[in-house]
Amino acid sequence: MLTTTAPPTSRRAFVALPVAWAVIVLVLTLTPANEMPRTPEWELLSFDTAAHAAVFFLLAVLTCFSTGRQRRFPALRTHAFWLVLVGCVTFGALIEVLQMTMNLGRHGEWSDLISDSIGAILGLLGMALLRRWWQ
Repeated sequence: MLTTTAPPTSRRAFVALPVAWAVIVLVLTLTPANEMPRTPEWELLSFDTAAHAAVFFLLAVLTCFSTGRQRRFPALRTHAFWLVLVGCVTFGALIEVLQMTMNLGRHGEWSDLISDSIGAILGLLGMALLRRWWQ
């Protein structure tokens, strides 16, 4: 008999992608300032702003993809866009608060949180467009 649902191990692999990326982001953003590599100076847009947006773009895409693949909680799939957006913004805010309070030589900045949010929004919009195009 053929089944149309994916085996549980492959579903877990999809969930592991955004979780693993979130752990990498957390470790890198909480690395002490004196251990960070120098970043290039860009004229039009700061490297830091672009990096924050790109990191949260990928986090949003992976999370949206993962929530779209799960079948256990239909409401999660229905409201995935907003849940992922709130989750990404909350995660970005947590990182900024931790950077301010952990005395690592890092500074929490509103501009970083805005960049995180913009990256997450762009990732989610890209996934929505991709989903519409695919169907």
